[in-house]
Amino acid sequence: MNLSLRAQERLRLGFIYVLCAIVMIWALAPIYWVAVSSISTRRELYAQPYKIWFPSEPTFESYHTIFTQGAKFRDGTFSPTAHLMSAGLRNSLVISVASAAVVTLLATGAGYAFARMEFRGKNAIFLLIMLMLPLPIWVSLIALFFIMSRLELVDSLLGLVLIFVTLLLPLAVWMMTTFVRDIPAEIQDAARVDGADRWRILYSIVLPLARPGLVAVFLVAMLTTWNNFLIPLIFSRTDDSQPLTIVLTLFIGQYEVAWEDMSAAAVVTMLPPFLMALFFQRYLVRGLTMGAVK
Repeated sequence: MNLSLRAQERLRLGFIYVLCAIVMIWALAPIYWVAVSSISTRRELYAQPYKIWFPSEPTFESYHTIFTQGAKFRDGTFSPTAHLMSAGLRNSLVISVASAAVVTLLATGAGYAFARMEFRGKNAIFLLIMLMLPLPIWVSLIALFFIMSRLELVDSLLGLVLIFVTLLLPLAVWMMTTFVRDIPAEIQDAARVDGADRWRILYSIVLPLARPGLVAVFLVAMLTTWNNFLIPLIFSRTDDSQPLTIVLTLFIGQYEVAWEDMSAAAVVTMLPPFLMALFFQRYLVRGLTMGAVK
């Protein structure tokens, strides 16, 4: 009987391991193909039949090319644009960092107000903000584009930052409200008895204790902005505002696809969110599992 149970347990674990291995291969195979393509030559990539598991002559020429003499293929012809990747990288950093910083700042104040303050209509306002969470972006794209056009904010970094702040703020407010509610109210009550006002309590008590929440909100907002494709596709038109997610599509032309350059650009685009997720994993997990056990 014991041997039978032990065999069943080993069989179950073996099945789980095989299933996890299949899922891991399924998830990592496209990333591996992109990485291999980025260090391959065009001759190998276009070889028939395709047999590249690893290039016979690895080269990092594509990485050098995209930053020094990159090319835009979308218009159907070869357009040399040496600043293509550098401009996209700059735009992605400005949009994602600025949006995440503004969202974190506004969400911190709103989260503290909803968690620790009493004012008229608090529950109704919070419910209204939460109703914006499941609203898909494509529902409001036409009206949003009309508004941004009238304000002359299309194809501008400021316009993209405003859009991302508006879209990310409901989630960030909910996360920060939950974080502030997790802080024992007795600590703030004791500070109020000692004569501290709300600004002092927020700066000296709430912010230090809610630091994991601040980092989680900032990371979630930044990664969401960095990886977004639909909004920049619609609201950016030139190198002045196009982030890396849009720059990747510029390597696809009417007659030709620069696979090696596009793969190198994809690796560069993936590195920042990969490193952030690697080094700040515990904050991301805390933020994404907020309220799961409540």
